[in-house]
Amino acid sequence: MNSIQKEDLADSPYDIFRVLLVAVFAGILVGIVGGAFRTSLNFLAIQFHAFIVYLHAVDSGWLIPGFLVTALITSVCVGISRMLVKLEPTTIGSGIQHVEAVMHGDAKPSKFRALPIKFFGGLLSIGSGMALGREGPTVQMAAVIGSQCGKLFRLKAVEQSLLYTAVAGAGLSIAFNAPLSGIAFSFEEISKKIDIKRLIVSFAAVTSGMLVFRNHFGNSIEFFVGDLLPDSGVTLCFYIVFSVLLSFIAAMYSRTIIGALNIADSFRSISPVVKASIIGFGIGSLAYFYPNLVGGGDLQVQSLLSGDYFLFPLILIMALRFFLGPICYSSGVPGGIFSPILLMGSGVGVLFVLLLNPLLTYAGITQLDPISFALVGMAAFFTVVVRAPLTGILLVTEMSGKVSLMIPLLIASVICTFIPVLLKQEPIYDALRDRGT
Repeated sequence: MNSIQKEDLADSPYDIFRVLLVAVFAGILVGIVGGAFRTSLNFLAIQFHAFIVYLHAVDSGWLIPGFLVTALITSVCVGISRMLVKLEPTTIGSGIQHVEAVMHGDAKPSKFRALPIKFFGGLLSIGSGMALGREGPTVQMAAVIGSQCGKLFRLKAVEQSLLYTAVAGAGLSIAFNAPLSGIAFSFEEISKKIDIKRLIVSFAAVTSGMLVFRNHFGNSIEFFVGDLLPDSGVTLCFYIVFSVLLSFIAAMYSRTIIGALNIADSFRSISPVVKASIIGFGIGSLAYFYPNLVGGGDLQVQSLLSGDYFLFPLILIMALRFFLGPICYSSGVPGGIFSPILLMGSGVGVLFVLLLNPLLTYAGITQLDPISFALVGMAAFFTVVVRAPLTGILLVTEMSGKVSLMIPLLIASVICTFIPVLLKQEPIYDALRDRGT
């Protein structure tokens, strides 16, 4: 089978029931694999930070400076991760672009070996401090599971199309403990079509996967958020201004990702493994001095949502992370862009309020809520870069547990979908698919 075929499934109750059973089975496997991947990453992140604290405590007694230790560890881990990618080139980067290429008939489904490569390669790269997200590897591993289950149970090509989409969406659900977001993503971004058969198969895969994940790996909300200030008509006007401004920043970020890949590719005389190791060395060095600046971004987002921010340090952090994510992604190791995107959106939202509130106080206008703008900024930034507004809205709502921001989220989604079209900014996964990365 060269690609996943996109056809309408014959209206046979037996065929649909058969696909549903396979989807449930595949979803269970995704819950186990995705949950283990997520839990392992959390464990490695804790241990990596603890090791940095230990190095600072004993640095004076070592012959090698502490920053060189973390730099070498991250460099070696990232180098090994990039070597694994060479064994299965479809595992490069996020992997979501390859999942979409399969659905478009432009590529073959990844072989089974992509699953362990993505799993352990992702642990090595993300766990050692690279500014990458866990969603890309989880989605691609889920797609591999769906593809292999389709072959194992000898489903028809059109049935495999349904399964492939549904199970890939289950991967995103597991990555962020957000079932509705995974279902929306499977239609809005992966298959780009919706019908009742695909819907129920997605429900089956996501439900079984989430049941396994929540029963065995926990069901804590992704981000803990306090009470939000109520919105007013004036506040909604500022959401419009904010969404316009953020659209331009996010469009530049998306182009920076492609630019970083192009720059990395221009050094043809240097092997991909060496380039990745060099980037890892830099990230490891940075991790020793500023451990809170590296990693996917989940911890930093929670810090912002907890009110732990100051204007000038946050400006420096956002300026650094604007380039750090694309640089890390240019290494080609397994890792996604969702988490770095969410951090950028939340940071821009808080900065917008911190800069504007003093002026509003002087003018006697109601203060804006930085946490509300952080949450809206996450969905808005995601919408500009990925061009999946419904997924962005559901993702932020499920991860924060806040539904009171639905109107601001809708306003931002409209603006942040429209402006990139005016700017002729291609959705990031379309751009990555076009360049084969």
